[in-house]
Amino acid sequence: MAVYNYERERQVAERAVLWASILTKQVQSSVRHTFKSDSSVVTIADFAVQAMIIAMLRDAFPGDRFLGEEDSGPLRANEGLCQAVWGLLKVASKDGILPNSQSNGPTSIEEMLELIDLGGQEEGGSDGRIWVMDPIDGTATFLKGQQYAVSLTLLDHGEEAVGVLGCPNISSDMTQISEENINDDDFGVMLTAVRNQGATMQTMSPTGLENLCLLKPIASNKPSKVRIVDCADCKVTRHDATRRLANNYNTRFPHTELWSAHMRYAALILGMANVLFWVPAEAESKVHIWDHAGSQLIFREVGGKITDLDGKPVDLGAGRDLNRNRGLVAARADIHQDLFLAMRNALAHCDRNDSD
Repeated sequence: MAVYNYERERQVAERAVLWASILTKQVQSSVRHTFKSDSSVVTIADFAVQAMIIAMLRDAFPGDRFLGEEDSGPLRANEGLCQAVWGLLKVASKDGILPNSQSNGPTSIEEMLELIDLGGQEEGGSDGRIWVMDPIDGTATFLKGQQYAVSLTLLDHGEEAVGVLGCPNISSDMTQISEENINDDDFGVMLTAVRNQGATMQTMSPTGLENLCLLKPIASNKPSKVRIVDCADCKVTRHDATRRLANNYNTRFPHTELWSAHMRYAALILGMANVLFWVPAEAESKVHIWDHAGSQLIFREVGGKITDLDGKPVDLGAGRDLNRNRGLVAARADIHQDLFLAMRNALAHCDRNDSD
């Protein structure tokens, strides 16, 4: 029996992420923001992108479900904010972000809100096909003109089938990703993977995707050369054990510092870092599916391995949060076990000290 290759899904997902990446890059320096009920930052671009991506996907795959970070609550509560999002979508539609777009997007404010809620109210799970998206991952740094990503993945019965990551502020020739090293010359790069079919990188432009190249497996690194990607300012993860592990390997923490979770994965995928730890600061700390889905597939397709802190595979069919896993260890497959055990030892040491 022939294996389904997800070719149409890949094409539609790449076009949606290309549209979103170009729009967000164009408005990055001028976009307004507000705060959600959990005090996290959100912009009009977050809402506009989620509405448009779902519109494009629904046109192509009307039987699929959609899971996104945003819901329409802040827009329904704030008429001015709602009108600003609607205005951005109308301008984007009129200007034609991409030639021959597959969808013109919502035709009314109410349809826009309903599209956003298709993603915001979806609970996820392991049944059927669900598109998971993060319209702007790294909104806080996006507002500063720094790194951010647009993420989209297709889960087929809880397993990643297609992953697409737009990285508008990096270029294909960068040797190190940082918040300050920004590509202002064009619209960045797109990383794509289809399960068991490898991963690619392409440059993004308003005329389409260019310079397709197959991403080679990441070069092997000895465990003694540990390069951790993390963000020391992130409050939902604890850093004591990671700092101890870094000291044990005589490396600085972090080697690469990025706020956006998906940009941390991009650093792994492109070989600019070789390990990512996610250690919950509190037992109730939530790890959201949209911060990890898609990028994990791309990383595995170039030779990465990802488990939780108990050695279990990540269960993306758990719902909106990865509540069946405790933390994460992502590293190249041939060094994952060493770093996994090193983190377990570092955690045990730190926990013993805390109890004394």
